[in-house]
Amino acid sequence: MANPEIIKKQVKSLRFSLVNPEQIKKLSTAKIVTPELYDIDGFPVDGGLMDLRLGAVDPGVRCRTCGGRLKECLGHPGSVELARPIVHIKYIPLIELFLRSFCHSCGKLTLEEDKQKKYTPIERAKKARDKKKCPFCNVDAEKIKLEKPTSFYTGKKRLFPNEIREMLVKIKDEEIKKIGVNPKTFRPEWAILSQLLVPSVTMRPSITLDTGERSEDDLTHKISDIIRANQRLWENLNAGAPEVIIEDLWDLLQYHVTTFFDNNISKIPPARHRSGQPLKTITERIKGKEGRIRKNLAGKRVNFSARTVVSPDPYLALDEVGVPFEVAKIITVAEGVTSTNLEYMRALVRKGDQHPGANYVIRPDGKKKRITEELKEEICTELVPGYKVERHLVDGDIVLFNRHPSLHKQSLMAHYVRVLPYKTFRLHPAVVFPYNADFDGDEVNIHSPQTEEARSEAETLLNIKHNIMSTKNNSNLIGLTLDSLTGNYVLGKDNFEKSDAEQLLFSAGVIFNVKQKNISGIDVFGGILPKGNELTVPKDITSESTLGLEDGSMVKQIDKVHGRDATFDTIQRASALGVSYLTRRGFSIGLRDLDVSGKVKELTDNIIEETVKKTNKIAEDARSGDLELLPGKTIDETKEIKISQALNEVLSSASKIVKENISRESSISKMILSGAKGSATNVTQIGCCVGQQILWNKRISFGYAGRTTSHFKKGDVGSEAKGFIKSSFFEGLKPTEFFFGAITGRDGLMDTALRTPKSGYLYRRLVSALQDLKVEYDGTVRDASQNIVQFLYGGDGRDVSELHTGKKIQAGESVGVTTSQSFGESSTQMVLNVFHSAGVAEVQVTLGLPRLIEIFDARKEPSTPAMEIYLDKDFNNEKDARSIAEKLKEVKLEEIASEVKMDFSGKKIEIELDSDALKRVHVGAQKIAERLNEKGIDAKQKDNSIILKTTELGFKEMYKMKEKLKKTIISGVKDISQVVVAHRGKDFVVLTSGSNLKEVIEIKGVDKNKVFTNNVHEVAQVLGIEAAREAILLEIKKVLDSQGLDIDERHLDLISDAMTNTGLVKGVTRMGIISNKSSIFARAAFETPDKQFVNATIQGKKDDLASVIENIILNQPIPVGTGLPGLLVKITGALVDKKIKNKSKKE
Repeated sequence: MANPEIIKKQVKSLRFSLVNPEQIKKLSTAKIVTPELYDIDGFPVDGGLMDLRLGAVDPGVRCRTCGGRLKECLGHPGSVELARPIVHIKYIPLIELFLRSFCHSCGKLTLEEDKQKKYTPIERAKKARDKKKCPFCNVDAEKIKLEKPTSFYTGKKRLFPNEIREMLVKIKDEEIKKIGVNPKTFRPEWAILSQLLVPSVTMRPSITLDTGERSEDDLTHKISDIIRANQRLWENLNAGAPEVIIEDLWDLLQYHVTTFFDNNISKIPPARHRSGQPLKTITERIKGKEGRIRKNLAGKRVNFSARTVVSPDPYLALDEVGVPFEVAKIITVAEGVTSTNLEYMRALVRKGDQHPGANYVIRPDGKKKRITEELKEEICTELVPGYKVERHLVDGDIVLFNRHPSLHKQSLMAHYVRVLPYKTFRLHPAVVFPYNADFDGDEVNIHSPQTEEARSEAETLLNIKHNIMSTKNNSNLIGLTLDSLTGNYVLGKDNFEKSDAEQLLFSAGVIFNVKQKNISGIDVFGGILPKGNELTVPKDITSESTLGLEDGSMVKQIDKVHGRDATFDTIQRASALGVSYLTRRGFSIGLRDLDVSGKVKELTDNIIEETVKKTNKIAEDARSGDLELLPGKTIDETKEIKISQALNEVLSSASKIVKENISRESSISKMILSGAKGSATNVTQIGCCVGQQILWNKRISFGYAGRTTSHFKKGDVGSEAKGFIKSSFFEGLKPTEFFFGAITGRDGLMDTALRTPKSGYLYRRLVSALQDLKVEYDGTVRDASQNIVQFLYGGDGRDVSELHTGKKIQAGESVGVTTSQSFGESSTQMVLNVFHSAGVAEVQVTLGLPRLIEIFDARKEPSTPAMEIYLDKDFNNEKDARSIAEKLKEVKLEEIASEVKMDFSGKKIEIELDSDALKRVHVGAQKIAERLNEKGIDAKQKDNSIILKTTELGFKEMYKMKEKLKKTIISGVKDISQVVVAHRGKDFVVLTSGSNLKEVIEIKGVDKNKVFTNNVHEVAQVLGIEAAREAILLEIKKVLDSQGLDIDERHLDLISDAMTNTGLVKGVTRMGIISNKSSIFARAAFETPDKQFVNATIQGKKDDLASVIENIILNQPIPVGTGLPGLLVKITGALVDKKIKNKSKKE
């Protein structure tokens, strides 16, 4: 059989338009006239909603329009002719705009010709709105009022849709263009519906229930209601019914058409099932997480996938995945039949459902045939080259392995199949880290690629071997972990005879001839390393010094010198060596291993005792007023900070003692020292003392009548009363200690639960905004519209995952998505609460996830605006720093006034000043009077008072004046509410709460080149967009550093450039970067899609499908990675055109 011609087409662009009545008639394949669906025999009724001209409804019938069966026919729309015109609910705002901005007589825009040239299209419509008289025909304009959702009125008279249509028809195309509407794709009268397009049956398929009854789609129910209401209106119109009845039926039809488009309109009840459940109509179908765009088009369910629990198997290869037989027999691979493998394929067909067998055969015409016992021989005879056999998975097949949530690139990688018994997927423990998986019941997925191209990409690009380095920060995602680390650490301390060493190395896959009779464990470990002088096995084989996960120094060394294959094999061998040695030697840990000696407990108790005395002294000093205040803090704040600092040091001091005294021969010590698991802090909490519990960045607050719990005295601020757990887990906690531990534990759980949706939404926004940023062939980073975001990626063009090798980033790399993933993954680890530096002179600022969201939102004002002000060389001393700080602090009159009196009879306001407050802010009464006079207020000083005459003001005005006076700034810089002098190395720095960059840099003594503010918009306004870009980068870095997170600076560069490349600071929001996207589908996938589609029809917008998400929606290759267009191939040899060859010779 000859192969049919395959024609491949790609949609290049889509234009949006509102279909007019004539187009609806042309598109319609059937006029729907009855709400009936099926006749008595269950066959679709002609002219009904399941009419066979609208598509095939059952497997046994054909479509009467195209002749296709159920799986072949895409469906065809029908139409309903409406008895009276109906307003389209989605275009109500635009209809209102046309009615209020255009003359109802001549159809012109009611704005003078000369004024039209001054304004933009949007401004013209606003300026023309509600004019009393048309400037062109001088006809008086009636004011139009909309009574939501769909009723229009002129005065008390209602305008019906047919009258509205007559008004809108008068408006000419050239007038419509003046307000930015494209008349070719939208005319206002088209939004007044006379014909309703009925979706095809494939859009609203019916299902057959277990009882044999049919259950129809919500859209079918809704259109049935429309047809019934329409029929009743026709009948009453033909019968000459009174106008009141006609209007009621007309309104009923309007209601049904409105809820057909959107069943969630305010002021009208939603259409419901008999059960009371609201119907899901068109708008509800397409919007939200469960809508068509996000669930069915941008995200798709796929065949050839399996899901089950993952479990560990250290004897697999790193790039293998153990697949259960049950899965291998269902998930198939479509393999083409050739003359070479014909007999092998026939053997698989004969085996059928016995592994390794086959399930289906696909003929060259695309028809599928299931392999059954009866058809086996017939299919074997029929099988020839050109057929495809869907065979079972076998060892060596490549599959994609994935665990949700997919937070970064390495959450989906390719592994080779190893078919194994039992029911779980098996994975080597060294490779679970990139999937963020563990073995406590995590479920994972595998996907079987079905084409040669897909399998080739999986092997070349997604193979785990090519993805062992992180694209986030160049750390190794695959390395020794847990038992393999402990095993290699213990091995390094041991000595072996020749035979034992050779046997161990053989078990790790290395044939090594040991020349000495005895060999050290370090030399045995050296036997698995690639040959070369650059690698030296350290004295202690630990995670950091060898091949450990994330921080293994040898991984990058080997990768750079010997290549990826050698690196991969070395990790495999080292893991096998550690596990094999530990299995033979034996290794265990018990509770007693976690207990500490009496000496350590005694030393810890001494530390606790001394600290309790110290905290009591701090509390006593606070009560007596002898406690030295921290700058910018009250007495209570200072006391709490100093007590917290003292109690927090207990755990760190005890951990040092444990670390010094723990036996290096104990099992727990070996695990800690190797980097496999655990820390000295863990041992300290189990054996010595749990330590201070912190809730919301401070000790446990009072919550029960002036105390933490009823076990303590009122006002007790001692260590145990506010969350210090003196006991160890080993000896057990007191009830109060357990309670405090439970409080902080629950807070941690809540933090995680609340953080997850916030970080998830942040990740989604970042991907939506940056998904189209890719590296072009010229090395630039551009968006889908070819706007340059970076002239060279990261400033040096280097690939983050290849920093250690120095390789450049490849063209087509989707750097925007990689950056989004880097932040999206890290944001899941960030804290939600406000960060506060305890024990040092700092101002309180928002950090963690909330601050990162603020930065990416590009909010006009940070929640905690702050500045860091460095001083000139001559003023860089404590005295001048404090003087400048005092000049900076904003002082309002209410802060220094003890009382404000109003004399209504004498018409004056007297302000009595607080002497202590004046001394504190270094301001005199005369200075205050002068400042008020500067602001135009008639003020005179009298002793320690200020008197203002208000002869011309009434009672109300005097009260207003009093309130205004309180807020008057007497000294300092506006918005700088708090100042603190702090040390930054050798420098004195003024830290502020509040920000005012413009005024601060003008103050004498301030180093203009070293003034920082966290208000990015202020930086852009005062210093320009480049400074704002740098400020964004520094603010992101500050958040990451505070959370101990590591993201390569190239990612910070890219997001800073993306937010500022237009010359304005734009947030990663629907109003910021995302609003600039030229793609309607890209915006619809992120925002409310119905609004995007409606606006696109009004302006006649075109989607050029140049980005990622819109091509995924249309199931087309995406223009990044291997889908990047413009590949250039140099043709050589006999294929070269002779003319070109001769031309090149002449040159």
